[in-house]
Amino acid sequence: MSTLACIFIIWKRDIKRYLRERSQIFSTLFTSLLWLVLFGIGIGAMELKRVDINYQAFLFPGIISMALLVTSVRSGISVIRDREFGFLRVLMITPAPRHALVLGKVLGGSTAALLQALVLLSLGWVLEVRVTPLSFAQAALLVVLTSLGFVALGVVIANLIDSLEGFNLVMSLLIMPAFFTSGALFPIFVLPEWMQTLAKLNPLSYGVDALREVLVGFPPSYFGLGRDVATLAAFTSAMLLLAVFTFERRS
Repeated sequence: MSTLACIFIIWKRDIKRYLRERSQIFSTLFTSLLWLVLFGIGIGAMELKRVDINYQAFLFPGIISMALLVTSVRSGISVIRDREFGFLRVLMITPAPRHALVLGKVLGGSTAALLQALVLLSLGWVLEVRVTPLSFAQAALLVVLTSLGFVALGVVIANLIDSLEGFNLVMSLLIMPAFFTSGALFPIFVLPEWMQTLAKLNPLSYGVDALREVLVGFPPSYFGLGRDVATLAAFTSAMLLLAVFTFERRS
């Protein structure tokens, strides 16, 4: 089996599995919209000092990032399932290189995350966010770059943990702190100094910052779009290498 054929088979299998899990798709979308509507209206009714913005429009890229984060990291569950049902064991006896197995998993998870993000992006007009063809394409590329890193992180966690229960516990401990310290809900510059430090260490912050820059343009990018993309690229590269390394050690 060639490397490309192996990647395609695993990608196709994971996409089919994702599309069959309609409850997961709708629950993620519903939760994202609930945050956007209820949280946006609640906080938007309050005066955000030093920030003169439409809060729901400001929140829009952050909610897309939340759906992206949940879908991406959760995709690591497929590794544990395939291990439990023996599918990975079958793949291991094929001549396909180990990195092809990891890339198939990562591409499958990032495609699922992209589909979720595209649905939410299409709703931008409801919030008077003028999503142009250019900004839509830029946002899609940023979603792919960000999701590749976090799907790879999910694979790393799955390579280190044996049970679904343990994976879900780690995921819950990871997702909420990453989301709340990313600047998704509030501008980073209005946060306390210690939270700004956490935001700078959080790779999701750069994804949120870049999405906000290309979709709504306010407040101005905290890090700068070039730094956002460079940091996301470095994070994704590191996670992919770590995913391959932990997969090879596990096998």
